[in-house]
Amino acid sequence: MPDTEPTRDEDLRLLLTDAIEVQLAGLKAGISFWTEWIEHTTTFVQSATKTLTSINTDDPKSRDVVLELLDAGRASVRSLTEIPRNTASHFIAELDKFAAQKASASAATRSTSDATTGMPAKSTAAKRSAAPRRKRAGRAKS
Repeated sequence: MPDTEPTRDEDLRLLLTDAIEVQLAGLKAGISFWTEWIEHTTTFVQSATKTLTSINTDDPKSRDVVLELLDAGRASVRSLTEIPRNTASHFIAELDKFAAQKASASAATRSTSDATTGMPAKSTAAKRSAAPRRKRAGRAKS
């Protein structure tokens, strides 16, 4: 009968893979943040440059152009304030992808173990909850 308790090495491996997945999701979310920020900022800079060029040519419609620049500035600020929410959504979506990959991998593993042993396979979560907690080694009393 195989040992069903997760070993310390397995627990450590799972902990490290979870930490790496969170770090990767954070990095991907950070990339999406800066990409979005650059896109919105570039749009505003292009609009502001065009407006300043129009103002410097002493165009009689420069008052309207200034108002357009103010509108572009407001739109830029509005879009920049949405970036953190979009980044958080991206981060959560990345974590969900990792969770789905793990679920499909564990389902495939369970179905192959069921087919080879003819016995129902227990989920990792059930094995963990059933396993007794190990005691930490204490200092020897003198």
